[in-house]
Amino acid sequence: MDNPPADPDPSSSDVSDTEETDIAERTDIPPQVQPKVDRLLQLRQRLHKSTEENRRQVYQEHQRTHENPSDQRRQARKRREAEILQQKEQHTGDYERSRFKDYSIEKVEAYEEKQAQRAENVERGFTDYSQVNRRKYDRDVAKLKPDLAAYQQRTEAGESHVPDPKNVERLVKSVEAQQKKRAALHKPSIEQEGEDVSYINERNARFNRKMNRAYDKYTKEIKDNLERGTAL
Repeated sequence: MDNPPADPDPSSSDVSDTEETDIAERTDIPPQVQPKVDRLLQLRQRLHKSTEENRRQVYQEHQRTHENPSDQRRQARKRREAEILQQKEQHTGDYERSRFKDYSIEKVEAYEEKQAQRAENVERGFTDYSQVNRRKYDRDVAKLKPDLAAYQQRTEAGESHVPDPKNVERLVKSVEAQQKKRAALHKPSIEQEGEDVSYINERNARFNRKMNRAYDKYTKEIKDNLERGTAL
C-alpha cells in the first residue's frame, strides 16, 4: 500500500514568497535595517534619474549630429516669409507702408543701403581674374572700413597722408589672416624625392605605393629592361 503524499510545509512557501518580495516593499523590516533600506531606495532613485538624463543627452546629441545648419536657416526664412504673407492677407491697407511706422528713417535708410550693397556683392559668374581680384579687394576694404572721405579731402588739399598706427595694425592682421588661410588651403606636393611619377592624384599615389611594396620584387627586372630598351 502506497503511503499518502506528505502535506507541503506552509512555512517553506512563506519563506519563498518573502524571498521573492522586493525589500523595499516589505513591511517586516527590522528597525536596525531600515536605514540601509532607505539608502538603497535613494541609490535606486539616483540611478533611475541618471539613466534618464543619459538617455536624454544621447538623444539630443543624435539630433545635433543629424541637423544641417543651412536647412535650419532655410526653414527659419520660410517661416518668416509665411508669417509676412499671412500678415499681408490679414491687413486691409498698404502693408509695406504700415510696416514703416515701426522703424525710424535712419533704420530704413540703413536697411536699403545694406540691401543695395548685398545686391552688388552677389557673384555674377566668372568673367576674368582681374574682376575676381577686384571683388576680393572691395570686400577686404569693406571689412577694414577705412575713412575714405578724410583720405580724399587730404589728397585734394595736397596734404601728405599719415595712416593711424591702429589702422596699420588692423591691415597687418588682415594680411596675416589671409596668408594663414591661403596656407591652409594649399596642399603640399604628394611627390616624393626619387620616386617615379606614375599617378594622377593622391589617392592613386597611395594605391600605387602599396602595389609597389607588394610586387616590386617580381617586376623590378622587367621595369629595368623597359627603361634600358632591352626588353623583348
